[in-house]
Amino acid sequence: RQSLRVGLMGVWTEAKIYFLAYELRTRYPEFQVAVCSALTASSSRARHFEALDQMERILGVRVVHSVGEFVDYLGGKDLDTPLLGLDERFPEVEGLSHCGDSERVLLRYLFRDCRKVKVRVLDGGFSGNMVLGTQSEDLHGHDQVPHVVKIGDQELMGKERASFERIQHVLGNNAPQVSEFADYKDKGAIKYRYASMGGSFSTTFQQMVQSGAPQVDLDAVMDSVFGEQLSRLYKARTLEQTDLLSHYQFSGRWADSIQRRVELLTGGKAEGEVLHLGEGLTTPNPIPFYRVHLDSLKRGGRCFQAYVHGDLNGANIIVDGHRNVWLIDFFHTRRAHVLMDLIKLENDLLFIFTKLESEEELRAACGLYDHLLEVSDLGAGLPKRKFDDGRLQRTWNTASKLRSFYPALLESDRSPYQWWVGALRYAAHTLGFDECNLWQRKFALYACGHLSKRILATHQNTDRLRVDWLPEDLTLPAKLGLTILPGRADRERDLSDDLDSLEEQSVGAVVCMVPSDELERYGVGELMKRYEARGLPALHAPVVDQKVCSPRELADITGWIDDRLKEKRNVMVHCVGGLGRSGFALAGFLVSRGVDWERAIEVVRESRSPRAVETALQERLIRDYARETAVLREIP
Repeated sequence: RQSLRVGLMGVWTEAKIYFLAYELRTRYPEFQVAVCSALTASSSRARHFEALDQMERILGVRVVHSVGEFVDYLGGKDLDTPLLGLDERFPEVEGLSHCGDSERVLLRYLFRDCRKVKVRVLDGGFSGNMVLGTQSEDLHGHDQVPHVVKIGDQELMGKERASFERIQHVLGNNAPQVSEFADYKDKGAIKYRYASMGGSFSTTFQQMVQSGAPQVDLDAVMDSVFGEQLSRLYKARTLEQTDLLSHYQFSGRWADSIQRRVELLTGGKAEGEVLHLGEGLTTPNPIPFYRVHLDSLKRGGRCFQAYVHGDLNGANIIVDGHRNVWLIDFFHTRRAHVLMDLIKLENDLLFIFTKLESEEELRAACGLYDHLLEVSDLGAGLPKRKFDDGRLQRTWNTASKLRSFYPALLESDRSPYQWWVGALRYAAHTLGFDECNLWQRKFALYACGHLSKRILATHQNTDRLRVDWLPEDLTLPAKLGLTILPGRADRERDLSDDLDSLEEQSVGAVVCMVPSDELERYGVGELMKRYEARGLPALHAPVVDQKVCSPRELADITGWIDDRLKEKRNVMVHCVGGLGRSGFALAGFLVSRGVDWERAIEVVRESRSPRAVETALQERLIRDYARETAVLREIP
């Protein structure tokens, strides 16, 4: 049988088109079948795109989003998609220069019902595309509402239109609407209408930051973007199994490219453990991370995912004459890490918006970044800090506002590792930006070095199950510590290896605070039996994640721990993450030994992580337990 290319178009994507595609793919497997999203329709956009995704994933149908690309696929590479209704007289175009014939034809076609259209080139949009703000006048002399027109490669424009249509019903009136789209030769164009646009486009968020706009105005823009518009997308986030390194497209194949950029900045070979950026200013060399370690790191983990803008920068946030805030450039819109947009905008704030002109200013900026690296709890926000340089103060205050949106998105998943990975992805990309000067790119290199070092250390520390012990003088005659759940399937851990690690660290007894159903979810439903088989005395004291037990139950746990310590057995307590439930158990034990409750929490955090004893509810339990034990001590 001869292989043919077959194109499908029509209505009822999830029924007629899907069934026809199924018939063709099963009866004629040698056929190459494609469907154009712009030439099919359904009862709703959601069902339309669900059907297209299923055809692509299950049936192997090629989904094309551009009419011109669809024509090319069917063999019409020598044919131009006709643009019907275009009048040679109208519209008159003002302000458009330095563009090709295809771009001019597309613009005139999109405004074919107009007498005149004035065009202003806007910043924003991904590389190689024209982004135009327009003011148009119809054939009767009426002023039309402002539009934004994007013109670029027809395949990319088709993908952007399809990506935006997936989420525009969620964004509502604060988002643009696709008024029209068209293809001509190798170019595609999208005409966005902004329903309540007030006057013309006046500025972008990037221009506001760089021109010194008041912080209250910057905060208002961020509230509009993240608190109103994109929050509608983020609200539907779900916790997903995610390898963040792959998610952010890390690969050892980028090592050569990164090394070339680094050596251009340093003026020499990028060798050794540290790179010198100036007198007394160094950063860990990130090249070994990419070239030696990256591809061998054990992968796994989880993060919250939702639909995101996907390429949010200060030029994509436009403010009109009435201070309304609009977003453009939805080409990269997809389900991804829920912090992606916030991390991307923070990267641009640090390395693009913040202008540096000398080594002294670079050193001060690196000091600011050190404070960001100190943050161990993404849910805690940034502390207030004072900087002598007003630009750095603005950068810190703006970053603090961006971080204020984190807690609602992360819930209990507050590890800084996810910020390190996203921040390294964008900082490394910034090393090659032409719009950044030498000092700004060195600032980004400083970040790359420290971020890669932290990511690598995290993987090396978690490859071997590590118990964090409390100070021995507080737990004599043996040791008391805490760690993560051994054998966690979501992190691809091996239970036997983890139990071997516990034996190597002389663990002699265990307290497991994970309910049985949660053990099953993490792939270690037989954990208590495995402890028994290893000869480890084990107490099962289940507590729901993020919750607490009663003070009396805590007393039973601390009493059991104390008995094992008196037997000179080192005791390890674990929940899943080794922070919340196990943290309050250890703090409770210290309280039972007479340590002040606030100091007890501090000791646990110093020994394990500042995020240990995670919730206010858990802190209150320790406070209440301290009061009860104090009362008991007073009873003769």
